[in-house]
Amino acid sequence: MSIRVEWPKEGVAVVVIDAPSTNNALTGDMLTGLAAAFRGLRADDATRVAVLTGGGSRAFCAGIDLRHASSVFKMDERDVDNDPVFQMEHASFPIVGAVRGFAINAGFELALACDVLLCTPSATFLDTHVKFGILPSWGLAAKLSRVIGPGAARRASLACRPIGADEARRRGLVVDVVDEAEDASSSSVSTGGVDYSSPLMVEALSLASSIARSNPASVAGYKRIAVDAFAAPLGAARLEERKRAFAQYRALPASFFAKMQSAAGIRPRAKL
Repeated sequence: MSIRVEWPKEGVAVVVIDAPSTNNALTGDMLTGLAAAFRGLRADDATRVAVLTGGGSRAFCAGIDLRHASSVFKMDERDVDNDPVFQMEHASFPIVGAVRGFAINAGFELALACDVLLCTPSATFLDTHVKFGILPSWGLAAKLSRVIGPGAARRASLACRPIGADEARRRGLVVDVVDEAEDASSSSVSTGGVDYSSPLMVEALSLASSIARSNPASVAGYKRIAVDAFAAPLGAARLEERKRAFAQYRALPASFFAKMQSAAGIRPRAKL
């Protein structure tokens, strides 16, 4: 199966794009399979966090498989059930992206749909839409400028300039570059699969486990605010954040605050 879900830790699902012979390029069936994987995780209460990664070590995802481009680009854009980015963005649980190798075009957009990105030194993010004379449809043009700044984003996209791992970290695209001594010559290049002992996956699962230990309702609420705020003008986002926060505060029972006071070692009648 070129798209599969594995459960290496309780509450943590790993979604694998595994087609190493084509650098994990996406066919139409793989797109719908990826959407189905995240749709299924959204319906599963056991899912606390997901990790998205590519099989092998050469590529996270090399974009759309050009042999299947015609059928992919003729898909119905209103069919959100089969839209993996929509399913990722509307998941209540956070998604950690573990990027090794190339993330090109659609692969770049899948990376941007993750909530947190980790990568290895071999990671390269590349937008070549203009070279093919097409426009991105999963938010690359809209998102990238907000993440790394408009000038850097336009240079990357209009000049098809790759963003390497160090620049990605410097510009805030990824939160950490995880060194792997065998990164470029790993034996998993051609065989695919996920090496859970690799430094990248160890770090990704450690981060996912830390998130999974938090209150799931709180994590879901925080992600929803963050996603909505990212898509809105700053002023409107700030107002909406405050509105939702105080709606939640007003609904909290007295026992919640008693528990907070107890955790802080403060007697109920003591002044805060």
